[in-house]
Amino acid sequence: MFMLGLIGLLIIIMGIQLKRGKWYGIIAGNTFKDKPMEVQKKGAKGASNIAFIVGGFLIIVYMFILLNINIRPVIIIFLISVCLFSAYSIYRYLKHFIKYGE
Repeated sequence: MFMLGLIGLLIIIMGIQLKRGKWYGIIAGNTFKDKPMEVQKKGAKGASNIAFIVGGFLIIVYMFILLNINIRPVIIIFLISVCLFSAYSIYRYLKHFIKYGE
């Protein structure tokens, strides 16, 4: 149970570092070495937003478990909102990369 909160905290720290412009190498499929800095920042921004959402969710679940609160409604609402946000993000990034050929 403690590990759930710790992993959530580490994911939030990762999101902060990505927002600051650090740790680009941890993004999956990183081929940014030959890309301009603007493309690297856009990829890191998307990854950091997702890291904040997932890390925050893990910490909320950890707190609910500590307080013995039923978390099923929270998980259902979270999963629906994350699925919608993820579909929108994927659509937006694919549209951008298809449009510019990268």
